[in-house]
Formats: sequence, structure tokens, C-alpha cells
Amino acid sequence: MKKNSIRHLAAAAFTVTALSGCAGTNLGALGDILGGAMGGPGQQGQQGQVVVEVQGVDARQQVIAVRTQQGQQGNVMYDQNTIVVYQNQQYPVTALERGDVVSMQVQQTQRGQPYASRIDVQQSVQERTGQAGSVGGTGAAGQLQQMAGRVGQIDHNRGTFQLQTQQGTFVVSLPYNPGNATTDYFHRLRTGQTVRLEGTFMGNGRVELYRFI
Repeated sequence: MKKNSIRHLAAAAFTVTALSGCAGTNLGALGDILGGAMGGPGQQGQQGQVVVEVQGVDARQQVIAVRTQQGQQGNVMYDQNTIVVYQNQQYPVTALERGDVVSMQVQQTQRGQPYASRIDVQQSVQERTGQAGSVGGTGAAGQLQQMAGRVGQIDHNRGTFQLQTQQGTFVVSLPYNPGNATTDYFHRLRTGQTVRLEGTFMGNGRVELYRFI
């Protein structure tokens, strides 16, 4: 997340490798996930929320390239009415950087394209890269952080496992509708195995998995 002046932001150049074609590109599996967040296809005007990682911003096309927790990539539209909030301050969409983890309020346009009306930055790429290694139990609820530790008890039915760190033991749960890669990794976990992950602190020693790293 860039904190430069608007003048500098306007001059910044982005390399958006995930963008292809125009904003109407078929999103495939990503569209299904975003559609599910909005209540399914054909739900024009309905809003939903989805957590994604920014891959880049194309100011000319007014689209944001994103990647979901399941690994699908595609484009989400925005316009001058789209609000970006980071640490209780508003920023232009062009302040977003590759690697920022954001929560988007999305809705479907008349053409069936996902549009973001509000974007809340959960963690900037600078915060993510500056938090390498284990973190303690000091993470605030709703904050995404990196963790490292040993796997304890595993509950395949509930999709949870214990992560034993130097700061204590946390219960890590799989995200809603995890991708195949995440599910396969989870089923290969063994007690005593050392793992690193990114997750969102939910409070009371619980963490929702964002991804294995």
C-alpha cells in the first residue's frame, strides 16, 4: 500500500501481468467465487465480500488484477466512486500495490462483471514482508499475520489443526471453500511437522488460514 502523495501516485507505473484483454475477460473459476460471494450468478445489485491479494492496477482500464485464497486470478472493475480504506484513511485505488491483501465489497454489473464498491486493506505488502518468521499471540482480531510452528492435533472432519508456536498453541481452521492446493496440503499434514502460514487472528487463540507458505 503506497502512502505517497496523490501527485506521486498518479505518476507511478504498474506492471499488471495478471491482466489480459479488456475488463470483460471471462474470469472462469474466479468469477464463480466472486459470484458466490454475491449470492450466485444473475444477482445484479447484490453485494458480497471476498478477501483477495492484489496483483496490480490498470488505471486506464479501471480494473484491479486479483488472486483469491484459492489461487484463481482475474480482474475486478472499479471507478471514481470506489473507496479504498487503510488504517482508517482513504486512498485512491492506484495506491494499491501487488501483494496487498484486501477485503472487497463486490457486486455484479449489468454485463455480469464484478465491481468493487469498497476496498479495505487488511495488510499491506510492506507489513507482510516485514513480518517474516514466527509471530506471537499479540495479533489483533482480524489482523493477517505470518506464523510458524509445529503441527499438533489434526481434525480432518472439522478442517482444523493445532499449531504449536513459541508463544502458545493456536487452533487453525481452513477458510471457507478452500482451493484444491490448500485442501491437499492440509490432508498431508502430520503431527510434529513444521509449517509456515498466513492467517487471520479470530480471537480466543483461533486463526483462519489464508494460505500455507
